[in-house]
Amino acid sequence: MKGILVSALVLSFATALSCPAQAQSPGPGPGAQCSDPMAVLKAFYGSNDARRFDASMKYLTDDVNFATWATGVQGYIMVHRQLKGKNALRRFLPQGRGLASRLPDSPPDGPVYHITRISVAGTEVTFMLEPDRIRPNGRPYNPFSIEATLDGCRIKSLTVIEQVTWL
Repeated sequence: MKGILVSALVLSFATALSCPAQAQSPGPGPGAQCSDPMAVLKAFYGSNDARRFDASMKYLTDDVNFATWATGVQGYIMVHRQLKGKNALRRFLPQGRGLASRLPDSPPDGPVYHITRISVAGTEVTFMLEPDRIRPNGRPYNPFSIEATLDGCRIKSLTVIEQVTWL
């Protein structure tokens, strides 16, 4: 189950869409409205996909809240992890194998996740990451729901929830 939860963190937007140039820099400071919050999230995940964890830190507020867990169809929550602050997340990323599109030990025919159901309302961004295939055993790969809140063009909170479909 721990590997499944980590895979919630291993999703990347690198294959989804390229980021606009403005996403390469965090842009407006705290309190300002970000013109493209989704581009910030894509740039953050893209940095992690390239295993450039220090570069990805510029997309986070110093006091970022990060939470992740897996939940089954009956609502059971598994392996809940919560981190507070850039330093805690910086230490977690490499040991959690980062936020890469594929884990180093994942099968070469593993799924590609596509962004669906995007909703941007002010500083709040929600979307789903849905796999493009099922497992060889016929069981589906789990989709993930992502919730983020931005402060300016920096991520203030990020929640990644794996939707375990087989529990």
